Amino acid sequence: MLVSIFLWTIISKKYKIIQYRKFLKLLDKENDVRDEGESMNALERKRKSIEILKANKVPYMEGLPLIEDVNDIEVRSEEEIAKRAIACLISIQVACDINSGENIEESKEFFQGVLGKYAVREELSDNEKKIIFGNPENQEVINMIWKYEAYWILIWALGIVDKLEYPSQICDCDFAIHSVMDCEDFNDFMKTVKLRSIDEILDEADLIYRYNWACVDARIHGKNAPAGLDSGVVFERHWGLNWLIGKGTYNDNWDSVSTDT
Repeated sequence: MLVSIFLWTIISKKYKIIQYRKFLKLLDKENDVRDEGESMNALERKRKSIEILKANKVPYMEGLPLIEDVNDIEVRSEEEIAKRAIACLISIQVACDINSGENIEESKEFFQGVLGKYAVREELSDNEKKIIFGNPENQEVINMIWKYEAYWILIWALGIVDKLEYPSQICDCDFAIHSVMDCEDFNDFMKTVKLRSIDEILDEADLIYRYNWACVDARIHGKNAPAGLDSGVVFERHWGLNWLIGKGTYNDNWDSVSTDT
């Protein structure tokens, strides 16, 4: 009788432990399934990014810090992002013409008129002003052309680009241009805009932060970017996303956004 009671006690304890573990697993699953519109915290966002990195066989560092949380962000308005995007695109077009070496002054004059058409002349950064009105160095021109990828982030945030694909190749430049140039003016462009949620933007900001770490780590060790990543695309996307979430911070200036990893 005592043996039976003893065995029952052991079995009962094991059963309770098993049930408790099942409960914890169920709780984890419930936490993973969030109501639509409910925010993910920074740690959960990091874990989600790491799962994507693993799926794409991209190296990662577990100890890489968390990025900003929803409550840390001052959200930029549709209009602010739209003006920054158009100013950036116009500057890129001038840089492309300078790089080709053809009709440079004619190009500058034409795009100065486009600035007025979309009412974004006052939005130009110092680097953009130098491209359009000054005499930039060759590297400054090349750097501006690469801003296509940061601009792509801005029009994604505005809902014009449907999805950010894996950063292994450059953006669709024709689509990028026509997204603005097919519109009559700034107000017409704004009719095409639907700003994404800050959660969507933070999801991409966290992921690109970790992609960029992988690219930088590879470069430090004399290797190519891993898993087919294009390090230039990754860098510029990181630039654009950090600007989007950097209002009121050291990342507020478009010309000097930090992409530290």
